[in-house]
Amino acid sequence: MTTPETAGTIGIGSQSFEDLMRHYNELDANWNVTDRSSDYCRLVVPAGNSDEPFHSWFRMKEAYSSGLLGRILKDHGDTLDGGQSFLDPFAGSGTTLLSAAALRAEGVAKPATVSSGASIVGVERNPFLRLVSHAKTAGFTRGSELASVVRVDARAVLRRFRELLNSEPIMDTPSVTLRNEQYFPPDHVRALLALGRSVLEVSDADSRAVLQTCVAASVEPAGMLRRDGRALRFSPSRRAERPEVSFASAVERCIADMNGRSKPSRTRAPEVIHGDARNCSDYLVGRSFDWIVFSPPYPNNIDYTEVYKTETWALGLFEDPPAMKAQRLSTLRSHTSIYFPDKYWYESTEFRDDVEALLGPVLSAIPEDRYERGRRQLVKGYADDMLQVFSTLKEVATASTRMAVTVGNSLHGNGSSRVIIASDLILCRLAEIAGWEIGEIRIARQLQRRSYVSPFLRESVLLMHAK
Repeated sequence: MTTPETAGTIGIGSQSFEDLMRHYNELDANWNVTDRSSDYCRLVVPAGNSDEPFHSWFRMKEAYSSGLLGRILKDHGDTLDGGQSFLDPFAGSGTTLLSAAALRAEGVAKPATVSSGASIVGVERNPFLRLVSHAKTAGFTRGSELASVVRVDARAVLRRFRELLNSEPIMDTPSVTLRNEQYFPPDHVRALLALGRSVLEVSDADSRAVLQTCVAASVEPAGMLRRDGRALRFSPSRRAERPEVSFASAVERCIADMNGRSKPSRTRAPEVIHGDARNCSDYLVGRSFDWIVFSPPYPNNIDYTEVYKTETWALGLFEDPPAMKAQRLSTLRSHTSIYFPDKYWYESTEFRDDVEALLGPVLSAIPEDRYERGRRQLVKGYADDMLQVFSTLKEVATASTRMAVTVGNSLHGNGSSRVIIASDLILCRLAEIAGWEIGEIRIARQLQRRSYVSPFLRESVLLMHAK
């Protein structure tokens, strides 16, 4: 499976790396693994979302396509004629929730009324992404009725914005990034903060969420930073736009999308809960779902709190730097940008031996370098968190519940000192440990990495069902 390169005691070509490849091959042989790249390769990336109504309100590079849910249901032969209920415990910017609502509205599904008990629910830990998800789903559900409210509120926001600019001599933020004049012109920061504060005065919660999303969509154009994968990149050649101009354009786009839905939806509005996927059953006592569809953060070092911090600060969702740090520490342990406490839930459970057998070869293959501690924490912490997720999801499942999980594998390190984290295989085994049965691993696409090729560098859709 591998081609030895220049290697030390640990790394590609070493015994520990060969042991890891054997471990992955043994896991891979346990399940039905199919190459579905021709069907899924453009669905596990946000292809087309920027042109889709509602989905385009805020660009999230890490999202998947609005067409993914429909493809999963089609392959399962599910027509949704029973008004099935959906849960996404990692709601993000709302792709699953909005896609489920759209399928119902298009007649693919029988409308699920409030009395039917069917529901669409998302759980999201990041306060900013939860807000965006709320805005999109509310806009879709209320349609033109909400568009009229937003238009009136937007005019009031712009009036209040001008008042604040004229009357407030000091308008500051604790954000070091927003205060960096290389990144953002000071008058643009002042305008962003004035917009953010003005929107908070809107009384209608749905309208406020839509307008806050429009402010957020104005942050990146207002400065010299762009979101690029796992970081914010400084682009000094960019031409910064006035925030109020970007805001007004974003409002018009949102209103046009809502007016495109002249009749408000007859179905229950998707519910977006600000909570943690690791204990989401606490928010859903007495409820169960037909489909659980999600894409958790991949163990690829993307810290979403950091990537979307400028938008979160501009909207006033962080009070101070300790609040931002607390948010980072509360996220899934999928990155090494901050050290998490060395505490692991599985170590005190009956799952301990199974988890250690799963992770042992991965931990042994981690190169002995300055990144070793962080990578060991990432592997153990990610597995620990996802085992908790699968365990709590069992509590909201029935014998007929289906689950689809989209995840990508990752390569850590450079040169010969590299290690592959095969997240799809690790998650399948963790789900089994938690009591789920694996149906299929659908390989959606192979991931390209310079100077190294492996069949385990891939992105997959995992199909499971409750036992």
